[in-house]
Amino acid sequence: MRCLVVDDEPPAQIILERYISQTNGLELVAKCSNAIEAMALLKTEQVHLMFLDIQMPEIDGLQLLKYLGIRAPKVILTTAYDSYALTAFDLDVIDYLVKPISYERFLRSIAKAMRISYPNDESSKMPQKSSPYIFLRADRKLYKVSLNDIVFIEGLSNYLKVYLPKDMLIIRETMTRMEEMLPSEIFVRVHKSYILNISHIQYVEKNTVVTTRGVVPIGDAYSQDFLKRIGHQ
Repeated sequence: MRCLVVDDEPPAQIILERYISQTNGLELVAKCSNAIEAMALLKTEQVHLMFLDIQMPEIDGLQLLKYLGIRAPKVILTTAYDSYALTAFDLDVIDYLVKPISYERFLRSIAKAMRISYPNDESSKMPQKSSPYIFLRADRKLYKVSLNDIVFIEGLSNYLKVYLPKDMLIIRETMTRMEEMLPSEIFVRVHKSYILNISHIQYVEKNTVVTTRGVVPIGDAYSQDFLKRIGHQ
């Protein structure tokens, strides 16, 4: 599916671009910062699915939908507000995502979009988290990093330390955005400052996890969910 992101906030554009790149069957056509750019692009490009913010300058997302009418591609609304939901579904949108959007929630929307677009195509009914790697910027370089190689991530204000088997990258990112980027079946938040790759656990002792790269603390607020994830109540 050819996708268009329409959002005036660059961080929201970046997150959706990452999610699209990590998902089978999706291709990002363009990112637009306002409705006027989107209208111009839709005249020249074929778009199957539009991720559309609501609150934007000059023309908001709902006004754009009303203007496009039957010419609009399928739409998933992405917004920081839940108060527009009833109005939005009257405009026949596929889904309504409230920011911050997790990758799991994004995938559920894509699955719904594919069921609607390709009702007789069994292979299109559930998108897969296809990419086994992510790109991380560190030292003015863009590193291609295998998800399996990430042992754990440590948060330090607006910087993160990404621990690899024999290396460590320091990247400018937040824990929340990193958690959204990583597949939840592999990674788990064990502390406000730590995200852990489950496959690198050696053993758990009291309120710590010993990994292949060192010891990670378990925060009280995360302990119960973590123990459930590893099958221990």
